[in-house]
Amino acid sequence: MRTLLVGFLAIATVMAVLFFGLGGGSGPADPILVATGSTTTAAPGAMESVSPEADDPDAEPTLVAVTTTIRVAPAATIPPRPLGTLAPIDDLGRPTLDAASSVSTVGIDRIMFGMTVHDAQVAAGSRFTPVTRIGHCYLVTPDDGQAGLTFWVVAGTVERVDVDTRTITTRSGAGIGNTEDRIREMFGERIHTTPLPDGSGNLLAYIPKDVADATYRVMFLTNGVQVTRLWAGRLPWAEELGGCPSS
Repeated sequence: MRTLLVGFLAIATVMAVLFFGLGGGSGPADPILVATGSTTTAAPGAMESVSPEADDPDAEPTLVAVTTTIRVAPAATIPPRPLGTLAPIDDLGRPTLDAASSVSTVGIDRIMFGMTVHDAQVAAGSRFTPVTRIGHCYLVTPDDGQAGLTFWVVAGTVERVDVDTRTITTRSGAGIGNTEDRIREMFGERIHTTPLPDGSGNLLAYIPKDVADATYRVMFLTNGVQVTRLWAGRLPWAEELGGCPSS
């Protein structure tokens, strides 16, 4: 009987040592990474030491993973870019573009192709307003003076003027409403005719004889009979039919 009691006490002692020495049920649990959703990640190496329970001084410290929540902001809605405005200019004086203005191979009145957009506004006596988005090439119209004029600004300089009014003509009087025959009669061999790609009419180009003006053109767009549009400018912009290329 004594032998059995000694054996029972030995077994109980071993079990107690195993239970309390390994942390038992009251010690801290194994480290666990708790997922808080797809926006939660564990920062690499971010582990904190947790002190043992006050009532269990023999318990070993446990490393617990520290999680970091990353909040992903919704994609921002980008508003459309405005057309923009040009820098203000003071004391422009009176508008110079009017019914008496005329187009030449090198410009219109005091506005010459190659002028900066600032100098062109001063020469026009009017602010210009962009009618297409400002970029490498964009279109502007004068705020004051003759309506029906559109200037092309390319890399900061005026390179072309489009005329959409019968009021403005060339210095020789050629303009919208004239027949093709009349244009050829006025300018003779200086006119080169090219059929439009869609077959809707022709493009009559006035090519200057002067070598110094070789890069300038006056263009007459027709419906096959009459001039419907008129413009002048420097190459290559004077020959552009598809509009001012955006940047």
